[in-house]
Amino acid sequence: MVTRDTPVEELMQIPGIIGWCIHHGVSLFSCAGAFPGTVGRLLELKSVKDIDGFLRDLNDSLGRG
Repeated sequence: MVTRDTPVEELMQIPGIIGWCIHHGVSLFSCAGAFPGTVGRLLELKSVKDIDGFLRDLNDSLGRG
């Protein structure tokens, strides 16, 4: 299950996840490669209004909900 504490680098190992996130308005990349932190921190910086909803939808799409 992907949580706020999941490292972005770990998340990027999941096939199709980069496209899913971009489709939902969030890039997992920074100018230096993978965002160097947690998914929760990235979503905060990207001003995602409903972080829990984003993660719920992500986990549902991965069959991990």
